[in-house]
Amino acid sequence: MVNLGFISSSEQCPPHVRHVRILAGREHFSGAGQAEVRILTDAQGRTSWALDWLVAAPGDVAAWSKLMAIQMNNLAWPAWWLDVGSLLQTTSLPADSALARWGNPFWGAYLGDALVFLDVGGRRRMVYQVVRQWEARMPHMRFSTKHDLDATT
Repeated sequence: MVNLGFISSSEQCPPHVRHVRILAGREHFSGAGQAEVRILTDAQGRTSWALDWLVAAPGDVAAWSKLMAIQMNNLAWPAWWLDVGSLLQTTSLPADSALARWGNPFWGAYLGDALVFLDVGGRRRMVYQVVRQWEARMPHMRFSTKHDLDATT
C-alpha cells in the first residue's frame, strides 16, 4: 500500500524520509534511466539517503518512469519524498501533465509498501487532481490527510 502525503517544501519533511529527484542525465549518459544514491549530512550531523534518477531522454517519460519504479522497489525505502520541482524542470511540462505522464507508469510498476510525500510547492490544487486520478486507477494508492503536512502551514 502506498500512502501519499503532501509537503510544501523540504523543510516540512520528517528527517527520516529520503529525498528523490529526477534529473536530466549528463552528456555521456545513455539509457532509459540510472540511479545515483547519495549520502547527505545535515547541519546537526544527521545522515540521510537520497536518490537522483538520471534520464537521458526526458521526453520518454513512460520508459524511464517504469524503470525508476523497479529500482525503487529494489531499494524498498519505507518513506521517501518526490521533488516534484525536479520532475517539472526535467520534463519541461506543467505539474499536472508531468505528474500524470510520470505517475501512471511509475505507480503501475511500483509495488512498495511506503509513505510517499509529494513536494507540492505552490501547485497543491493541480497536484491533488492528479493524485485523485491515480487513486481511481490504482487501488494500492491512497492520499492520507494524516500525512498532509502542507495543510498544517
